Amino acid sequence: MSAPAERPTRKLVLLGAIVLVVSAATLWLPRWWENRLYRQTESLTGVGSLLLDGSITDARRKIDPGRLESQVVEALGRPSFSSGSEGSSAYAIWTYYYADGTLTVNLTDGVVVRISTSYGAPKIPTSRRPR
Repeated sequence: MSAPAERPTRKLVLLGAIVLVVSAATLWLPRWWENRLYRQTESLTGVGSLLLDGSITDARRKIDPGRLESQVVEALGRPSFSSGSEGSSAYAIWTYYYADGTLTVNLTDGVVVRISTSYGAPKIPTSRRPR
């Protein structure tokens, strides 16, 4: 008679373990998802972009409107931050942060159409949440 008495106890322990796991997931999963989305949003806004070596004046001398995307990457390297959109034409904005300023390159269909400079310490966004 002791065997049948153990069965309901095993089932209760298993059920209790499942309830515990589901409860923990219910508490942990929403917070994990929110933090994941927050970090993705930060990456879209340039949080933590790199400060590049060199000066903005030297970088500006290396590129001109009409150059191809590949030529800009060859001359300056990858941008600190970039964003873009695609449609009938592909538009991109590349931002290069230097200690003495910010260089912004606007590209349309892979060709530089506008270059702007802003002298002064760059304003690189930082996260408001601890890692």
